[in-house]
Amino acid sequence: MRQLKLIVFDWDGTLMDSEYAIVDAIRKSYEEEGLAVPAYGAIRETIGLSLRDAWKCLSPDIKAAVQGRLTLAYSKYFLGRPTLPPLFPKVRETLIELRESGYLMAVATGKSQAGLKRAIEGTAIGEFFTTTRTADVSEPKPSPKMLQEIMSELSLAPREVIMIGDTEYDLAMAAAAGTLRAGVNWGVHSVNRLLPFAPSFVLSNFNELPIELKAME
Repeated sequence: MRQLKLIVFDWDGTLMDSEYAIVDAIRKSYEEEGLAVPAYGAIRETIGLSLRDAWKCLSPDIKAAVQGRLTLAYSKYFLGRPTLPPLFPKVRETLIELRESGYLMAVATGKSQAGLKRAIEGTAIGEFFTTTRTADVSEPKPSPKMLQEIMSELSLAPREVIMIGDTEYDLAMAAAAGTLRAGVNWGVHSVNRLLPFAPSFVLSNFNELPIELKAME
């Protein structure tokens, strides 16, 4: 009998190619607030964190009120984009294959609930996910809380769950929750940053996932 029952995906950088859109929205938020705009690379490093934690990393000394205004501006610029960033290649086809193989699937993301809702509706892949968790209604990565809540909701043990993500925040969350974990090599963090968290595998293409999961049986 197959032990693995649930695949939990990160969203940005794992399912959706949203790096530029996120960085652009953050840069515009700083410009609107009249603050020095952080470098592209510095902003990129915060993708996967909650916005609150991103502001702390980028501007440790700014006050809570300014963080609040930055968050509102970010939502305006990111959610106001005329088109959504695309999914990575083979995402939809692979999700179909995984569902047909009997896996449950979920999302645990640093996005807001409103942001994830728009992204899921815009990409029309919500049908694949049994449940979701976002940083604004749970605890942001690398806290294990999102995974713990998903496991509790679905009555699953850590050994029955694998987390798929592109950053060390994803894998650290999974390690803290005691679940299996795997990385992808097309996201924000390099493979070398993922390896210390002992991923079961690192994908080079999304459609490799069913093959790698089969090999774990």
